[in-house]
Amino acid sequence: MKLNENFLIHDTGNGEILIAVGEETKKFHGIVKLNSTGAEIVHLIEQNDLSVEEICEHFYEKCPNDDKETIKKGVSDFINQLEKINAIKL
Repeated sequence: MKLNENFLIHDTGNGEILIAVGEETKKFHGIVKLNSTGAEIVHLIEQNDLSVEEICEHFYEKCPNDDKETIKKGVSDFINQLEKINAIKL
């Protein structure tokens, strides 16, 4: 999957946000305030064109003591939200 080129991630100094630009602003009028995990997921998509499974693997390795099903659900839920606002392209 890839980050839609009409969405930009921006560091405000107090955290990162995802904003629509260009034509996408006609469909999406808000901003997405990202927590550190959300920002990391968006950066992984932006820089590496990873699948949901590959993103989950990244977090399984980073957080080996965390429950894999919890990680998978969190990543999947977040990806679904990004899809709903057209921020990613599969």
